[in-house]
Amino acid sequence: MRNLEDYIRSNAGAFDAGLPPEGAEERFLGRWEAGRSRVRILRTVLPAAAAAALAVLLLLPPAGSSRDWLRAAGDTPEGVYAGYMAQVTKAWAEAGTDEDKSEMLRNLTEETVPLADQLPDELSDAEKAVILKEHYNTILDGVHQILSMTE
Repeated sequence: MRNLEDYIRSNAGAFDAGLPPEGAEERFLGRWEAGRSRVRILRTVLPAAAAAALAVLLLLPPAGSSRDWLRAAGDTPEGVYAGYMAQVTKAWAEAGTDEDKSEMLRNLTEETVPLADQLPDELSDAEKAVILKEHYNTILDGVHQILSMTE
């Protein structure tokens, strides 16, 4: 880098001898303004995007705030599944004749094969119950959101 600097200093007269090409100033100013408009866009878009992301984060429910719908279900896979089915039956009764809510409930709660039947036999009943509670509590959170929707 020092060699280039020395070369420019020793030949400064050669650089100052000629005029810039025709239209060079307009091209330079055009590029300068284009760069400034990008910076202006970034100065407005980035803070707006950051504010939107912050708003989304603030509106999300805090982690771990979901309700334990199956607290009284016990610690056996059969008890958890029975508690889940009781909650689903109650939700269907609450949805009544509302076709939209009934369709959403069906899509959310219908299982071809229950999760309890899909868990490996190597897991203890207590481990299966923990997995089932987490899974079915998440579904029941969605059921509660469907039921609390207003038309």
